[in-house]
Amino acid sequence: MFPHRLLPKPALLLFLLVFCGTIACAQTQSWSYADPATDSIAGISLDKAYELLKGRIAKTVIVAVIDNGFDINHEDLQAVIWTNKKEIPGNGIDDDHNGYVDDIHGWNFRSTKEGVLVPDEQAGYTQLYADWINKYRGKQPDSLLNPLYFAAQQAYLAKIRSGQDSNDVKYACNLTYNSSSLLGDKREGPYDHVYGSPIIPAVAALSHGTHVAGIIGAVRDNGKGINGVADHVLIMPIVATTQTGDERDKDIANAIRYAVDNGAQLINMSFSKTFSSHKKVVDEAVEYAAAHGVLIFHAAGNDGMNDDSIPYYPVATYMDGRKAPNFITVGWSRSKFDYRLAHPYSNYGKSKVDFFAPGSDILSTVPVNSYGSKSGSSMSTPCATGIAALLLAYFPELSGEQVKDIMMRSVFKPANMVNRPGTKESVTFDQLCVSGGIINACNAVKMAIELTHSH
Repeated sequence: MFPHRLLPKPALLLFLLVFCGTIACAQTQSWSYADPATDSIAGISLDKAYELLKGRIAKTVIVAVIDNGFDINHEDLQAVIWTNKKEIPGNGIDDDHNGYVDDIHGWNFRSTKEGVLVPDEQAGYTQLYADWINKYRGKQPDSLLNPLYFAAQQAYLAKIRSGQDSNDVKYACNLTYNSSSLLGDKREGPYDHVYGSPIIPAVAALSHGTHVAGIIGAVRDNGKGINGVADHVLIMPIVATTQTGDERDKDIANAIRYAVDNGAQLINMSFSKTFSSHKKVVDEAVEYAAAHGVLIFHAAGNDGMNDDSIPYYPVATYMDGRKAPNFITVGWSRSKFDYRLAHPYSNYGKSKVDFFAPGSDILSTVPVNSYGSKSGSSMSTPCATGIAALLLAYFPELSGEQVKDIMMRSVFKPANMVNRPGTKESVTFDQLCVSGGIINACNAVKMAIELTHSH
């Protein structure tokens, strides 16, 4: 123990706490922006990318974030939240005739008409099994579909028997729970889209969407909090995911279409599930986005599974076997160039996961002007989305597919062996994803300059 006379005075102690906390925050945030070659840290070379972009003129890029909630008034996000300038606030009229009344800052597909959040939903397997029961009650199930429904039934029964928590009982594994009656849509109509409200909630317990948005575009160099990856973005918040259970395919499909119809060039989807009850509806929405040149970034999942063997929906492959050219799946990497580089919980896939991105201990925005760290492929995905936004902002002549191609070809390819997630098997990184590497902003910018012949 220090002698009393050596203890700092209260004002000095406060300064030290704030100063040390600031350093800790900076270190937590900055590792993902480091350069692999010069810093020996598996970051994305973001600072070097900005050095290459000095003096260049950029255009604003609209990025839709489909998630569970957003603090659109956060001190580090408020200035970059998308505003629908075609809509007159609060007049109760659909001024721009897009089907959504008073959608000034996006839309909430998970609320009542009055704006009360509906955060709970059935698990994916429960949704599928419930649909199966309703469709085939008293009938012989279709032999082609039966294995899928049987798998959902077994997953449902296994969860029931495992001693689940109260939320599982009430929502995730409840065959009779139906959020449609609360949301104001028709459960039997997967193409309904007029439900929900324009009210975007800032709920502390639902901090995921706010955190994801901050990684992409928190205002840079404003002396507050953190710097997002991209500096010329507008975030379009769309609520379509849940706190309990799994997102509904209808909500995700509607969210994708809303983003496309309202000018988004990129869509971030930091969520996944292993059962999809209305995959066709989502496929059609993804194809709609592709037809409009909109890129979709999707989290690979956090179960240490092989996405090549077990799909984590939504997926890039349509029901007819075609692959969506605009769909990008992102794995979760860590900072050290050793066997731990790919996080053991990250999903992977030599043919289904496109690349990896930093996702461990990422500092970003959370509700009520706060900041916190989160980990997962949910954090890796907006890191990648941010780089795509950076490319589209400074090289607006690039198409979405060109941006995807640049990001795939500009990855940093680790030379070391790594553990295959979920195992202790030592493999090269190209066994974990299509590109064989981790996204790199500096390399991507260099390639974009060469491709566009700009100076």
